Amino acid sequence: MDTTILRCPGCGANIQFDAQTQTWLCAQCGTQYTAQDIFKLTTDSDLDTKINEPQPTLNVYKCQSCGAEMVADENTTATFCVYCHNPGIIKSRLEGEFRPDYIIPFQKSKKDAVNAYNAYRKGKYITFKEFGDPKNIEKITGVYVPFWLYNGRSQAYVAGKLHTSSSKREGDYIVTTKCVYDIERAGYMIFRNVPADGSVKFDDNTMDSIEPYDFTQLIPFNYSYLSGYLAEKYDVSAAEDQSRAKYRMENTLINKINGTINGTLTDETKNLDTSIDRPKYALLPVWMLNTIIDGKPYTYAMNGQTGRIVGNIPISKANALAFFLIIALIAMSIVSAISYWLFM
Repeated sequence: MDTTILRCPGCGANIQFDAQTQTWLCAQCGTQYTAQDIFKLTTDSDLDTKINEPQPTLNVYKCQSCGAEMVADENTTATFCVYCHNPGIIKSRLEGEFRPDYIIPFQKSKKDAVNAYNAYRKGKYITFKEFGDPKNIEKITGVYVPFWLYNGRSQAYVAGKLHTSSSKREGDYIVTTKCVYDIERAGYMIFRNVPADGSVKFDDNTMDSIEPYDFTQLIPFNYSYLSGYLAEKYDVSAAEDQSRAKYRMENTLINKINGTINGTLTDETKNLDTSIDRPKYALLPVWMLNTIIDGKPYTYAMNGQTGRIVGNIPISKANALAFFLIIALIAMSIVSAISYWLFM
């Protein structure tokens, strides 16, 4: 099994992609490389750095910088050495059918992700202390998540009966008028780059919630952008994910059609027809923090391109009780003080 790292041509130290400057930086000599520089320097033959192959069933890789072992599961394509923190790209896992067509590079840095996380948890006093532990926050990690991007066309026909009712006073009587209308609607939509994450590791609802991505910034895949981040290859095929994309297309069209109907239909019938093209395979940037608190998993995620965040907040019952007791004591103190000054 091969791993790949990027080395500075000037000093030989490792270089990593920096989201803030959109360049590659050498931490040793400070040299900054543009995408044009990197692509000239990193042909496939230049980029490959071979190492001794470990037992493949163990998924253990030797860090070329310090010699320590790096452990990764079968779907990890880029990882870190836990000792020297240098990145390693398992290039052989990104070949053939697993080679992405496109990538959106990180636009948001780890500093951006940490600042957003701190802003997100600000004022949440009844959470577990681990929620704001700097050691925990430091574990926020940039991950390239595998996505399938689908193009397609969907058409729909909707029919049913719409019931309306109105009342008005006529002299001593309230007159109610009820009407039943036959309603028919038809629509057609073209979809571009409908995403569905291709990894069982990442919760579908979380990945959907940090959308949208700006797909005008899709660029052809290059290994160099993985330097400094974790990355995964897909383990959910395009065929398996297609049903999600189809549902999203049809649901979007039906919602648009229903928006033209002022009411709810009865005796409703729907006819849907959707065709989907061969999807593109892309890696999209996500900042992630997974924490186990009081035996339960909590996830914080930020779109590494746009900064959109989503997360579930761990509530501590003990902290909540203490917080409300403090509020109650403060309120009682204020009431006592006011009563004292009013009746002294």
